[in-house]
Amino acid sequence: MALMLIFAVFIKLLSSKKSRVVFTVLLLQLFSTLPFSATAATAALTDYFRESWNTRQGLPHNTINSISQTPDGYLWFATWEGVARYNGREFKVFGREQQTGLPDSGIRALHLDPKGRLLVGGSRGGLALLQDQQWRPVDAVSALVNEVRGDAKGQLWVGTEGGGLFCLHPDGSRQQWTRHHGLPSNTLYSLLHDDQDGLWLGTAEGLAYLQQGKVQTVANSPKLPVFALAYYQDQLYLGTERGLYQQQGEDFVLVRPELHQTAISRLLVDHQGDLWIGTIEEGVFRLSNYGLEQLSARHGMPNNRVLAIYQDSEHSIWLGTNGGLFRLRDAPFTTLSAEHGLPDNFVRTVLQHSDGTIWIGTARGVARYKDGQLLTANHLLTDQSVLSLAETPQGDVLIGTYSSGVFHYSQGKVAKLLDRNSGLLSNEVRAILALSEADIWLGTAQGLNHYQDNKLSSYTTRDGLPADFVIALHKTADVLWIGTGAGVTRLVNDQFEALVLTQLDQAEYAFDFYEQPEKNLLWLATDRGLVRYRLGSGELSLIGRKAGMPFDKIFQVQPDSHGNFWLSSNRGILRIDQLEANAVADGTLAAIPFELFGESDGMLSAQANGGSNPAAIMANDGVLWFATASGISRVQPSRLTTFSDAIPPVVLEELLVNGVEKTISGSIDLPPDSDRVELHFAGLGYVMPERIQYRSRLVGFDENWLNKGKQNFAEYTNLAPGSYEFLVQAANSGGQWSEAARIELIKHPHWWQTRNFQWLSAISLMALLSILGYWRVSSLRHSEQRLKLQVAEKTAELQQKANSLQAADQEKSTLLAQLHQQTLALALQARQDGLTGLANRRAFDEVLIKEFSRSQRLKHPLVLAFIDIDHFKKINDTWSHHAGDLALVAIAEKIRQHSRSVDCAARWGGEEFALLMPSTSLEQAHMVCERLRLEIMALEWQDIADDISITVSIGLAISDELSDAKQLLFLADQALYQAKQQGRNQVCAA
Repeated sequence: MALMLIFAVFIKLLSSKKSRVVFTVLLLQLFSTLPFSATAATAALTDYFRESWNTRQGLPHNTINSISQTPDGYLWFATWEGVARYNGREFKVFGREQQTGLPDSGIRALHLDPKGRLLVGGSRGGLALLQDQQWRPVDAVSALVNEVRGDAKGQLWVGTEGGGLFCLHPDGSRQQWTRHHGLPSNTLYSLLHDDQDGLWLGTAEGLAYLQQGKVQTVANSPKLPVFALAYYQDQLYLGTERGLYQQQGEDFVLVRPELHQTAISRLLVDHQGDLWIGTIEEGVFRLSNYGLEQLSARHGMPNNRVLAIYQDSEHSIWLGTNGGLFRLRDAPFTTLSAEHGLPDNFVRTVLQHSDGTIWIGTARGVARYKDGQLLTANHLLTDQSVLSLAETPQGDVLIGTYSSGVFHYSQGKVAKLLDRNSGLLSNEVRAILALSEADIWLGTAQGLNHYQDNKLSSYTTRDGLPADFVIALHKTADVLWIGTGAGVTRLVNDQFEALVLTQLDQAEYAFDFYEQPEKNLLWLATDRGLVRYRLGSGELSLIGRKAGMPFDKIFQVQPDSHGNFWLSSNRGILRIDQLEANAVADGTLAAIPFELFGESDGMLSAQANGGSNPAAIMANDGVLWFATASGISRVQPSRLTTFSDAIPPVVLEELLVNGVEKTISGSIDLPPDSDRVELHFAGLGYVMPERIQYRSRLVGFDENWLNKGKQNFAEYTNLAPGSYEFLVQAANSGGQWSEAARIELIKHPHWWQTRNFQWLSAISLMALLSILGYWRVSSLRHSEQRLKLQVAEKTAELQQKANSLQAADQEKSTLLAQLHQQTLALALQARQDGLTGLANRRAFDEVLIKEFSRSQRLKHPLVLAFIDIDHFKKINDTWSHHAGDLALVAIAEKIRQHSRSVDCAARWGGEEFALLMPSTSLEQAHMVCERLRLEIMALEWQDIADDISITVSIGLAISDELSDAKQLLFLADQALYQAKQQGRNQVCAA
């Protein structure tokens, strides 16, 4: 009966047009307030990772008027100082120059037309087209351009400030519409094509419609400036000076009461069908199944004035504002902070409760998270700084604090359990191990307490602890493991037994334990890396800096369900493979591969917290939680594949020949003196651009692909004459390689290297030999005839001819020797750097393999030094490449002076040199390199230019305990990187 009554009311409501309009508005408002469902957006607006850019990061101007993306993957940003092209790492600006043909650098509008052309419009009516990185100017219109659009016919539509509407036809003709043709105003802000071959026109005085060349003012449309137009849920939406309107039949109605007085500047419907609403003064709104959400300057936006909204190919949302560029994107990590309801951003501990609740200990109490939301109304102990959490077998929770001891939570009530007044060694409780309600171990800043059967026992250094600062507790079988600030001890049968870690690179602090009972292994997070302990044999192994770890201190060891370890630290979260970690610990793998996650991956702070427990957990749904200095960060490991699956397109951006930039085309001719060829490239991915990997191959030179890691350039020196093809591919970490970008390089030979010259030389030699042979035979025949006639009197003449033959033979031998010397010279040139005279990269690689094998066989040390000129690019840019070449020659001579006959000095490439020192200790090599560094620093450079000061950074590595020459190269490069990071002009050893 009730259902029939509702149906009757529904029919009655729909009986008139006005009622239908009212009902539709009510229905839309009802749906917009529905809670999150299975079809909702990926994340709430506040959960997106946010980044911003301004002129400090390379933008030419902080006002971003328009945004677009070309088919090759580049992002483009229109500013008042040119259009900026972005590759994920840096901006390149195009302005008023011959290349673009624009009359002014002020750019107002961008649009990618159906033909894949980027339309650029700006001040002074300037217009240009960009396709396949080639610019084509278009004749300017008579007023500042506000909006541009292209259609499938190749026509360009231009809305202007005061000049009306223009249509530029492919044949070069153009049309113009103004008030005289029916426009409400000569100022147009927005254009939108529909599927009826019509064009909606948003003007300064309302909405108009153009179809078949005729303009009509749209009746009943708001007589307001229409700044934005969009189709949302198959309805036309207008963003006006006073609110958001929706077309309903012939009427236009205001939607969303919250926006009725809001000036709306931009509209965008994203790939999920959600509506983004940019405003003049209130930031950005999104209308989705979450309802109407808002972001503004108080959420980190550079400015509340939104001038552009764009969604790129990776589904990131870009906002152009008056204060810079702002991006919202998905990220591997999401972070809950005070903005989401945490009592404080400083989080020290996190616990998964058996009821599914996540407990979060902060500097201002405990927050709880359940069923996808923070229980913000139920924070506990908001006057306490919480250090540790533990659940008892009965489901109660123990809360360790910084200054008030331990609290007990049970059935919704919190009561103090223990403090210093009741016998606790310290009120600073950093670790809790609850074996039962009546058996609790407590690690404090002043020692270890055992609370058993309502009695409290205490243990300090006097009882055998290595230190009183206890930060980690773990129980394996009948052994209690205690991690302190001065090492690890075990409590076995009421006796403390020390586990000595000092032999592992002087490790002391033990922050966390993780047990793998099925493998009989215990893993320790220490201040020197990750330690593996075999519970059966007692064998200890370290995975630290020597194994390639980027830093020393590890706080927590947390496994996931995919066979990885996640390690928290002060400098981000590391992910390593468990099998590879065991291989390094077993000595079968030299270096541990890792991924490092930080702020660019969604964490508000890369500083994870340690010294309290637990500071990381894996929840029941597989999500990992990490306590950090700015909130609690979460990652779902299974989602990482969605980031690696995206394949970033790769483009060649720059070609330098002997330091001079060349225009990139399909085929490049290299002159004979092209000693150094550099190719710079970029993978156009924007979600995690710093993780993009590259590999390249120069066909005709490289036998296989060369993994470049994150290095986005390749350099070749002293290429032999010939035809080469350079290929480069990009991939996200763990993802597939992109289609290769390619370019043909044709190195032309010197005249003496040409095939014609070589053939001519061979023919000449053969002809000379033939002539000599023929002449000799002819002479013998002539002599024989004359001997028959006058043997005696011709003896002297025969002797003379014999001498002549000897001279000819000598001449032939001399010629052959000269040819041999030329051959040797060419061979030397192939192994020698043409500028410095040192060995080149190829020769050095051969010596390195030979010497490394020799050092392994004889058990002699082999030291490799990488020497890099500090700020060398500044010398080239400031004083010319000729000055740079002179500096390279001088430094090469210094290196040669400090090299023994058994050493190998080489130019590694560019401004980098390598020095290989056999049978040399690391200390001896350090002394040699330090003298070399000081002498280079003291060199006088007046012959090159005034005010030049040159220093070098040097990285050293020794072959001890290494099994492969590549490891020696890796360690030396790491040491060089350390020298640069520590300020340059120094010698660092791995």
